[in-house]
Amino acid sequence: MQVFLFLLAGLCLLFAGGHFLVNASVSLARALKFSPLVIGLTIVAFGSSAPELLVSIDAALTDHADIVLGNIVGSNIANILLVLGLSAAIFPIALSRKTMRRDGGAMVAATLLFYLLALSGLLGILEGLVLLTGLMLFLWAAFKFASGSEKAELDQQFADAFDFDQTSKAFLKPATLLLMSLIALGLGSHLFVSGAVSLSRLLGISEAIIGLTVVAVGTAAPEIITSVIAAWKRHSDIAIGNVLGSNIFNLLSIGGVTAIVSPLSVDAHFLQVDFMVLFACSIALVAYGFFARSIGRWLGLLMVLSYCGYVVILFLQA
Repeated sequence: MQVFLFLLAGLCLLFAGGHFLVNASVSLARALKFSPLVIGLTIVAFGSSAPELLVSIDAALTDHADIVLGNIVGSNIANILLVLGLSAAIFPIALSRKTMRRDGGAMVAATLLFYLLALSGLLGILEGLVLLTGLMLFLWAAFKFASGSEKAELDQQFADAFDFDQTSKAFLKPATLLLMSLIALGLGSHLFVSGAVSLSRLLGISEAIIGLTVVAVGTAAPEIITSVIAAWKRHSDIAIGNVLGSNIFNLLSIGGVTAIVSPLSVDAHFLQVDFMVLFACSIALVAYGFFARSIGRWLGLLMVLSYCGYVVILFLQA
């Protein structure tokens, strides 16, 4: 019972901390006169990944590298098969060839880079710096090569999403909220990792499987909820950008920062099996986006069933 209480309490603190961290950071950035576009592509993107990042750092510092890698790889697989699948099953997802070529190509490149760096069996400071450099290049390209109309559209979307006209110009309130959010994230990540480790021991299965399933889905839950709500409101096209961006940040940001904080040993099973599943999902999604205009309901259901099958196979092999 204590195991599930730890997991539930950790998840609640991670959700609340991540939500208020983004809002507080946006308020501070607006007070400093940052544009909506800059805020959206940096602060919101990093803030949305904060739960995954804190969980990964806590797991790395407590010598649970399999949970870290399982979280990164498992979250990306869940984003493609589960998040997109559920969204498409509710309402078909429109696909843009330009988006798939640019952001989809960046996702595949980030996956390949992470895989090549992990082949040595260790992700250390040097590998972490390479991953973060890749992230900086991606963000620079996003600013540099976005057309004027794209920048204006994104600017308006971010402004509407956070109601910037009503954002307070004060510093004290958002700064206090930011501090409280970081405390909640720190405590939540520790409880969640402790619960995940205890669950693996209780069930007698590896931490890698817990990382690929329970931790991955738990930390990806905000993306799942956001995408499902967007699909319900007939804005399911938002899901594709959310998934591509989240996967890039998981690999380059979370992978990079965690490797710098504490070197990660990479189990060969991740490279031989789970990374191959991630590669197949990533390449299939991008390739499909070049030839189809949307992901329909039946394909969405097939993607969800494929994810369920992947999870079942993991536990059967435990």
